[in-house]
Amino acid sequence: MDTMDHIWIDRGASRHLARVLDHEGLPPRAWVIADTTVMQLHGRRILKDLTQAGVAIGSRAVPPGEASKSVAAANDLWDWLAEQGAERGDPIIALGGGVVGDLAGFVAAAYLRGVPLIQVPTTLLAQIDSSVGGKVAVDLAAGKNLVGAFYPARRSVIDPDLLATLPRAQLVADYAEVIKTAVIFDAAMFELIERQADALDDPALLEDLVTRCVRWKARIVDEDPHDRGARAVLNYGHTIAHALETVCGYGAYRHGEAVAIGMRGAAAISVRAGTLARAAADRQHALLRRVGLPQTFANAAPDDLVQAMQRDKKVRGGRIQWVLAERIGAASPGHHVDPHIVRDVLHDLRAPAA
Repeated sequence: MDTMDHIWIDRGASRHLARVLDHEGLPPRAWVIADTTVMQLHGRRILKDLTQAGVAIGSRAVPPGEASKSVAAANDLWDWLAEQGAERGDPIIALGGGVVGDLAGFVAAAYLRGVPLIQVPTTLLAQIDSSVGGKVAVDLAAGKNLVGAFYPARRSVIDPDLLATLPRAQLVADYAEVIKTAVIFDAAMFELIERQADALDDPALLEDLVTRCVRWKARIVDEDPHDRGARAVLNYGHTIAHALETVCGYGAYRHGEAVAIGMRGAAAISVRAGTLARAAADRQHALLRRVGLPQTFANAAPDDLVQAMQRDKKVRGGRIQWVLAERIGAASPGHHVDPHIVRDVLHDLRAPAA
């Protein structure tokens, strides 16, 4: 499967979802899942557009935030679909950020052993990452994304115009994943962000960055569709980030903020391991700082983070598989790192007590 064949990137694309359903040969009935914030910002207009185009719609809003990405929330949505008589051919439209995309995608993967999924991501992070590649999941108390499936969307409709309503803090946080993509794949994109760091919300810049990031993600997904090898490079910065989210509690950091801290740690480990020049690491840190992303964490003990990392789904044989940077524009997965180096770096990342 060519992932890009199932992705439509275009400003204003979200206004043509009825056309998407028709193009995919889906019935004129759909179930829209969003969070309450997105439903108010975009959902009402999208529901109106679909209804006017003759599509019968059912909709359900969940509370915003990572807490909704749970087995309990999924069960509630399955019950709702069953009560409403949703059928196997009816598509679920996941309208929102990564939480809704993952939750609704997991619901679609399991309900009636799989119903069609349409992703309509509304955050920068979801547009370049979670809506592409077909991984859907919910969280457990033990960690993030521990129950899920590989379930590609029939179509991901990526509309950069939806980003205009993002709060500034969320946009900044989401830029961590854009910078991550540049660090591991694309030195020219890294330089573009350096040049445009004072205009992060420029619509033309966002459309360009979204398109570049999606193409990189699609390329690596096609190479490794079930995340058994090369695709692991996308986890640069995420080993520490997921541990932070687990230990500090979901919501203590936005995902992108945790990733930025994790990227600083991953670059520091790369320098200590001898794969990355210090000057390149400093350049990464400078861009993260200039964009406005955090560099240190608080309210977590390094030993607790190490324990959380050991429960990461990428651990093999009890050993953490690190993604290390090699230069701006290249990284590689599958590295084993001396635990003493990891602990030293985590202590360096910990903010001094007030």
